[in-house]
Amino acid sequence: MRRSVKKQLLQLLMTVKEAHNEIWSYLQTEEYAKVYRILADCQECAVSAGNTIERFEKKSEEIIRDLEEYCEYLFDVSIRVDRSEKLNGAKVKEQLNRYIEKIYNEIKNNIKTILKITFMPYKASMWSSLESIWEAALRDENCEVTVVVIPYYTLDSNGDKAELNYEAALFPDYVSITDYREYILEREQPDMIFIHNPYDSENNVTRVPEQYYSNNLKQYTEQLIYSPYGIMGYYNPRQGAFMCVTNAVRVADKVLVQSEKVKDIYINHGIERSKILALGSPKIDAVVKGLKESENYSAEWREKLTGRKVFLLNTHLSYFIYWYNYQQKYNREKSHAEWAHENIFENLLNREGCALIWRPHPLLKDTLKSRELDSTLDFIEMLEQQIQESNNGVLDTNGDYNPSFRLSDALITTYSSMIPEYMISGKPVYIYERRLNETNCRRSPVSYINNYHMARRGENAQLPKFIEMVLNGKDPLYEERMSDVHRAFSNLDGTIGENIYQRLKREFDL
Repeated sequence: MRRSVKKQLLQLLMTVKEAHNEIWSYLQTEEYAKVYRILADCQECAVSAGNTIERFEKKSEEIIRDLEEYCEYLFDVSIRVDRSEKLNGAKVKEQLNRYIEKIYNEIKNNIKTILKITFMPYKASMWSSLESIWEAALRDENCEVTVVVIPYYTLDSNGDKAELNYEAALFPDYVSITDYREYILEREQPDMIFIHNPYDSENNVTRVPEQYYSNNLKQYTEQLIYSPYGIMGYYNPRQGAFMCVTNAVRVADKVLVQSEKVKDIYINHGIERSKILALGSPKIDAVVKGLKESENYSAEWREKLTGRKVFLLNTHLSYFIYWYNYQQKYNREKSHAEWAHENIFENLLNREGCALIWRPHPLLKDTLKSRELDSTLDFIEMLEQQIQESNNGVLDTNGDYNPSFRLSDALITTYSSMIPEYMISGKPVYIYERRLNETNCRRSPVSYINNYHMARRGENAQLPKFIEMVLNGKDPLYEERMSDVHRAFSNLDGTIGENIYQRLKREFDL
């Protein structure tokens, strides 16, 4: 039986029990016409409850029999009321309550409920923020699980909807997906809906259709749950509101965060303490699981990566945009982002003993198109061509980045939420930007202090030194970095999704 149906049944029985107080009251004042009407209403409710139970439960004979006995007693009382007999109202109420309490407990304790949960991701690359919860729900035989991939628009420079995208085909084959055109929320009304899209109309690059905004989804579920698609690493108090105060956070019944420190950050931004669950991020489960999986990649990747030390290059979404604006402001010939990527490519592409996986942010090209940054887009496409023509470089556009985590020996990155995830692997990280404020780093959810950094623009020797360090199997900051990781994440055993699911399920117990 659906949990919502069982809940309605129990609420109906409580309403009937409250009606018994009115029966007692009107028997006291001998207002028999009112008693007769309420008795009829109670019988109608009991018949309705019986019909509902028979429709959803095959083994319900005992409950149906008790409902029938209750109706027979109502009928007996109504006959005596019709004759205007003097009745002991307290005894009538006591007997009616006894029947209803027994039926209530039988339904509560003996009828199992099916929890109906719908996951509504929109980007395949962000599925890891939901996957381990989905897996936990699938393992529960009393849970009905649906995955509905939401379509989304890419926006042009004017903020207008330019193209509709639907990424269902990019999700793993083992994820069964229901077409969004066939899933009617008004009819299904799941008990819980999980989302990872926080921005609704506030996103200037991609945007889901309005019917999938968080406030509209909330109309059709008892619990709307937001699981952020990024890990919060470095935190600057003056710039943190955009991560915490979003539409989904405001509307959701529950917000899943990676640690108590992140929970405190949300609270400091005015988010209610009661809605924040600091049980860990499902993305950590994905990293832990991904690092243990067997090798499975294309022939091109095998040919270009095998036998080499593999460097994973990650480019954050805003990196090129920030430095493009800086370039325009100061009339520079080339942006720092272009210079940095050229330097990385020069040091790694076609170099003996090395291989390069480049993973730009999945929305990078869409963002550049929407802002009409054609020259930067041309530069990105030139880098893609260099990768394709190289003997040791591959471009990672997969929805799942865990294969790149597993195959690589080190990460080179701009500031990104990928850093703390990669740190879990224990492998060295080179942040191709200046070191951040040390005080803020140590106060942040994840400290970046014990990663390798570029100190100043122009000190090109640092990247070659890092590459040589990896080639020689050295990592002098390993111990300190792993201490930071264990302080930042209390659960690294791959059970975060299970813990989240069981916690949320307990709140639905009837």
